[in-house]
Amino acid sequence: MKSKKGVIGVQFNWVFILIAGVLILLFFGSLVLKGREVSDIAIAETILTNMQTIMTGAEVSVRTINPIKIPDKEIKVSCDSIAVGKVSSPITKNKIVFAPGVIKGRTLLAWALDWNAPYHVTNFLYLTTPNIRYIFINSGNAEELYHILPDTINKIIVEPDHITNIKDTGNYLRFIFFNNPEPEDIVLSSDIGKIPDNKVSAINVNENFNEIEFYKKSGAKFKSAGNAIYLGNPMILGAMFSGNSRDYKCNVEKAFNKLNIVSQVYERRTNALKRLYSGTGCISYYSTPIIDYSKASIAEIKSAINSIETRNIYLQSSSCPTIY
Repeated sequence: MKSKKGVIGVQFNWVFILIAGVLILLFFGSLVLKGREVSDIAIAETILTNMQTIMTGAEVSVRTINPIKIPDKEIKVSCDSIAVGKVSSPITKNKIVFAPGVIKGRTLLAWALDWNAPYHVTNFLYLTTPNIRYIFINSGNAEELYHILPDTINKIIVEPDHITNIKDTGNYLRFIFFNNPEPEDIVLSSDIGKIPDNKVSAINVNENFNEIEFYKKSGAKFKSAGNAIYLGNPMILGAMFSGNSRDYKCNVEKAFNKLNIVSQVYERRTNALKRLYSGTGCISYYSTPIIDYSKASIAEIKSAINSIETRNIYLQSSSCPTIY
């Protein structure tokens, strides 16, 4: 018969082996997890580097749609950064990118438009995917904006009284209204009402006040999610592509800051021409409104643009060097 001491010794050995085994499994498990994390970070960094290259190339290819194959990873885009998982990369203040908050799928659509006010200020870059359908409700400027968009983009235009006939196609849906006084009163079809709220959204463009209202879906109706100003069709399209009003307003602020900088350059050019053509018939047209475009109201900015355009036309018709 074994002694009590021997039995305790055997039990201790088994406990020691069990603990040692658990520690070894934990060690190798942590190595696997660490290796996977390092691999995920490396993949994310590669995607972000490629995205920065794609955005730079697409931004200069104005009015050319670029379908680009991308890894099937969730890419988060905001006004000032782009991220994959825990890894992010900044979007500089000089780059204006309108995009949904999250890009999913294997195809990215990149498109750019020039923004002029009245001279060229910058190019806007738009990002989207074929999985987002843009539904224009035919009123106001809807048809013009619809035809500006490349056919590669998933888009349709419908009459206002056909909204209730729109069906669930499995896409994310973005409704674009023009001058609709009460989008909150619109009742969506039961088919659309069943779609998760985060997959359906809308904007309403008030052309009389240069204002855009953002909406998110709540059941079978829309509810307000913020508003913002716009100047020109490229900004309306920016609101259409943007995931939310916050990122849209951030990009609009970038645009007006850029307008302020570019306008200062043209102001110096105009003053130089004024000195050069002193004593000629051209002199009376060489002046530009001095305003801070980054802080001015839309009415003030539109007035300044009209003034510069008018003076430029007069200069051109008088065979004088133009402001722009």
